[in-house]
Order: sequence, then C-alpha cells, then structure tokens
Amino acid sequence: MTAAAEVREHCREARGNARTDGLVPALTLLTRALSPKAPPRGPRGHAVLPKELLDEFAAMEAADAGRDERRDDVPVPGLAVLRPDGDTDAAEATDGPDPHAWDTGLAWLRLGMSERLREACIAYLAARQVEGTSLLMQQMVKGTLADVLIEHLEIEGVLEELADAPDGDRTLARLQRQITRADRTLLRLLGAHGFTADGPGPTAHACELLADVYRREDP
Repeated sequence: MTAAAEVREHCREARGNARTDGLVPALTLLTRALSPKAPPRGPRGHAVLPKELLDEFAAMEAADAGRDERRDDVPVPGLAVLRPDGDTDAAEATDGPDPHAWDTGLAWLRLGMSERLREACIAYLAARQVEGTSLLMQQMVKGTLADVLIEHLEIEGVLEELADAPDGDRTLARLQRQITRADRTLLRLLGAHGFTADGPGPTAHACELLADVYRREDP
C-alpha cells in the first residue's frame, strides 16, 4: 500500500471510529497513525489531544528542556489543550504530521462525530412525545434532519474527491465550517438537552475547538 493510500485509509477509519466510539478514541487512533513521534500542533503551536497521548509525548520529549508548556482541560473527559509558553514556532516541529494529511484526517473525524450527533439527535427526538406524537414526526424536525443528512453526504463526497488533491486547503477550511454549521443545527433541535453536562453539546464544542486550533490561514 502506498503512503497516500495509507493516509486515506487512516482518514476514513477516523470517521468510522468517531461515529461508533466517540471523539477521544478516534482522535487517539488518528494521532498514533499520522503523528506518532510528536504532538500535532496547529499554526500557533497549540494541540488538542487525549491526555493519555500528551503523557506519552511528554515522556518522549523529557530531554527537551527548552520548551515550557501547560495544559488546560476542555469539557470532555480525557481531552486537553496543550498551550505553548513563549516563542514556540509550530513550523519547527519536524516530527509532526504532514499538514494536509492531518487536516484531512480531522475533517473526516469531525464528519464522523457530526454523524454520531445526528444519530443521537434522532434517537432522542424519537423518544420524546408531544400530544402522543413523537417529536421526530414533526414536519419541521424531519425537514431539518433531512437537510443535515444532505450536508453530510455533500461533505463526504468532497472529501473523497480531495483524496488526490494536495492543494485542497481552502476546501478543507470550508468543509470544517460546514460541519460546524451542521452540528449547531442539530444542537438546536435538541433544545436544552444539547447543552446539559451529559448531553452532546460539550463534545460538539470540543470538536469546534479542535477545528479552530488546527485552522490554517486561508490560502
């Protein structure tokens, strides 16, 4: 299997893992596949990663005394933001992943998370009733879910076309915004439940943070 084919396979696996297992397991597998030697950093030197991986990378970099960093938790158990202190140049991270491969993998992962959110939304609305009728049967709800499904199918199609297009950074940025809009639409359907501590809102927020941290300037 060629390197490009391996990257493509890892990206598609990220989508499936996100959809079935959730954000932290999917991000763990994607990072180990595309950036096994160093934490993948965004253009400003930040990283959003599972805490388990940050511990592993910290052990690898123990000899590097010139880097002073700290971690901040995000509202998803097991996930943290690695913030650089001082003048950290992300471009100096030679052991990090190929930027285009990483950005593509993140888009696939976020697509899987958005599909997971759509499925959770359908299950929640199907169980809620108003005047003896499931909320899922309301015309507005069905129309909104159909629109989100179309968005997801469009994103999938564009990502498939990008597999052999290494100059697709602008398109990836647009897809990330499209995924964010789809997530916010789904959260509105869930009402207050979407933003409770055990609802899907915190994970959706973490996915937005993930996209923002690794967002590169539009070419």
